[in-house]
Amino acid sequence: MAKTILIYGSTTGNTEELSGRVAAGLEQGGADVTVKDVADTGVAELASYDAIVFGCSTWGDGELQDDFIDFHADLDGTSLNGKKAAVFGPGDSDDYPDTFCDAVDILEDALRNCGADIVTENLKVDGDVEPAFGDAKAWGTKVAGAI
Repeated sequence: MAKTILIYGSTTGNTEELSGRVAAGLEQGGADVTVKDVADTGVAELASYDAIVFGCSTWGDGELQDDFIDFHADLDGTSLNGKKAAVFGPGDSDDYPDTFCDAVDILEDALRNCGADIVTENLKVDGDVEPAFGDAKAWGTKVAGAI
């Protein structure tokens, strides 16, 4: 059973809601999951886990959710060699077509740069998150199978 941490940043509650569904899927797939708000987590904590899942919404001109900004900066130079990882997040392609879910891509790149192995295609949820709850749980189960 892979010891997995799911870290999310949520301003409006959408990413937190998705995180609950992803965590349920991870558990269903056999992962041992700890869920934490990025505001209450430090990069050093990642060393204690086999797998890392990030959930982050995109803001403004393709920026990370506010609470993820410092955490992302702290990732620079961190070794995550041997860690399995995946990223998900909500966005809005109608209002932000050029920067849709850029935060997901930013975090995926950061994980790769730290040596983590991205185990599955990311999950980008467009618009209202509630219709995607089933997809989020299924994605979590898929991630658990890949770690």
